[in-house]
Amino acid sequence: MMGFTGQNIVVGYDDTTAAMAAVRWAADLARSTGSRLHLVHAWTWPLLGQGVTGIPVLDPTGPRNQAMRLLDDAAERVAARFPEVEVTAELLTGMPREALEEISDRTDLLVVGTRGLGAVMGALLGSVSRGILHDAGCPVAVIRSDQHRAGPVLAAYDGSEAAGEAVEEAADLAAAWGAVLRVIHVQAGSEGSAAGGAVKQRDDSRTCGVLEEGLARAVARHAGLEVETKLVADRTVAEGLLDAATGARLLVIGHRGRSRSPFGSTAQAAVLHATGNVAVVRPASRE
Repeated sequence: MMGFTGQNIVVGYDDTTAAMAAVRWAADLARSTGSRLHLVHAWTWPLLGQGVTGIPVLDPTGPRNQAMRLLDDAAERVAARFPEVEVTAELLTGMPREALEEISDRTDLLVVGTRGLGAVMGALLGSVSRGILHDAGCPVAVIRSDQHRAGPVLAAYDGSEAAGEAVEEAADLAAAWGAVLRVIHVQAGSEGSAAGGAVKQRDDSRTCGVLEEGLARAVARHAGLEVETKLVADRTVAEGLLDAATGARLLVIGHRGRSRSPFGSTAQAAVLHATGNVAVVRPASRE
């Protein structure tokens, strides 16, 4: 299974501060994993006026060259700061969401920034449930800052296969970074509950089993990795994860949990409301 530690990392870039933070984060990951970095920018031909017959005049040369200069400048900054990383740039034709979805089918990891209304995030967070996170053909990392380096890598695990893939990808990342991996399970609806003793005992036993299963999956991936487990009780899974993710280097979640939804409400809430970096693991469409 390729993903965060695969050989190809694509970053959507739109000349915003947030997008540049995503580029730096991806470049650091590429350096840690020996991956190639590919910067892309989605561009469409603008209508710049009307001719004498009333037919719109298409003159893409200026804006297209400007967009290419943005990419080249970002690639040069990466090359100067990360000389060991192979970096390339490509101008994609089309709307951002469609362009990123298409390129996600042929890469190992797609990285995007947050904030701003540029070519990348204007399409991403405005339509999460039906946008790139819903339809991407590879894992997606949504980066808010490239400064979170001291905390653990956090993997959400609920016993589902998608969550198991998230644990494995998070283990790969933690091993590459030399970081601690923390496998977390959230007991939704447990905060402040007054469950009966027998019911609570069954719940605790089931929860311990889930955490042990997640721990075993991580250790099997990387035997020497430092792995912690943590149980969180909160009103919802999303609230528990968001609270636990404070200070984490990255929160890694599956694209869906036990529900049949292709992009679950927990993943959506985590991407929209997390204060740190979040990655959504999806099976690569090329596999």
